[in-house]
Amino acid sequence: MTDGGGAFGGGAFDCDANAGAPVDPAVLAEFVAVEQRTPGNPASAHAGGRLARAVLEDARERIANVFGVDALDVVFTSGGTEAANLAVLGLGDPRLPVLLSAAEHPAVFEPAQARGAIELGVDADGAAILQRPEHPVGLVCCAHAQSELGTLQPVGVAAELARALGVPLFVDAAQSLGRLPFTDVVASGAAIALSPHKAGGLRGHGVLFGRGLQHHLRPLLRGGGQESGLRPGTQSPALAAANALAIERAVATTEQRAQRMLAARSAFLAGLAASGVVHRVLTPLARSLPNTVMIHFAQIDGRNLLPTLDLAGLRASHGAACSSGSPTPPRILSALGLDDATARACVRFSLGADAEPSTSQDAGARAGAVVRRRQEKK
Repeated sequence: MTDGGGAFGGGAFDCDANAGAPVDPAVLAEFVAVEQRTPGNPASAHAGGRLARAVLEDARERIANVFGVDALDVVFTSGGTEAANLAVLGLGDPRLPVLLSAAEHPAVFEPAQARGAIELGVDADGAAILQRPEHPVGLVCCAHAQSELGTLQPVGVAAELARALGVPLFVDAAQSLGRLPFTDVVASGAAIALSPHKAGGLRGHGVLFGRGLQHHLRPLLRGGGQESGLRPGTQSPALAAANALAIERAVATTEQRAQRMLAARSAFLAGLAASGVVHRVLTPLARSLPNTVMIHFAQIDGRNLLPTLDLAGLRASHGAACSSGSPTPPRILSALGLDDATARACVRFSLGADAEPSTSQDAGARAGAVVRRRQEKK
């Protein structure tokens, strides 16, 4: 199991597993083997194409079996962002806006804005406060877990609301593989987006699935009949097969991975506290992803904080990698009432399934020492 969050070469420690994890060696081996034996295009009618198609559909069936859905309800995309866009723009009445909260990832929030969005607030922990809107909506969106804070979101409440409104539900579960169970979210009837590269899979490939999805989804792109006409473009049997393996392994070992990550996070926080650094934990640890913690460091100018940590061998982030180039802090921090200066002094540490408590405690102590030196200079 290789899922990030441990020591890298040169003494670096990866605290940014929510942005992506190292590839599981077994998954990489599967990719290479399938790529070598299936050079054909899955859409071709000759023997090479039929072989590639068979491998592609076997991968689809395997993923469907993991989650208990029909294989035709599994759509392959180029990643979690495309899967989210396909759901947000392709489900429900397109003439009506999307109901969502500030807890959503930019890959959900921005296409929702393009369609029209009704934004709800969040509570003090960063969980969506879902309520019936005054105006009709075409879709309800609710993340499985908030990507920066790690706060678990009220998917059950969202499912009840969507049923009451008679509209589809979309759940962004990009952070969930190998960290959270899927039983309840699948049972909710939601369309669900996955990002396998955050759990030992390969980048450049995502999954959108859900019970009955094939009957309700509209395509965004035109020009081919692939993915039952829902997502045109040449598919990669090797990526599909490799990431099917990554998904199988992640789901089968979720409980073990989660316990390991909880132990590593506790050790990281213990090391941070022992350093004497002035800090505040923003993540509600009792209802969050097991590997994630957002820390506010007081009494410092947060500008250049991440490069300083990086020079100390700690790879962390302010938030979602997809919006890391944005000059503005994550929306969720603004929704919590933090001003820009305070938000810039917040760092997300996210550990992987291979993180050891001992090295995680050392990493926490190292982070604390780096920031404490900056605090003492103020």
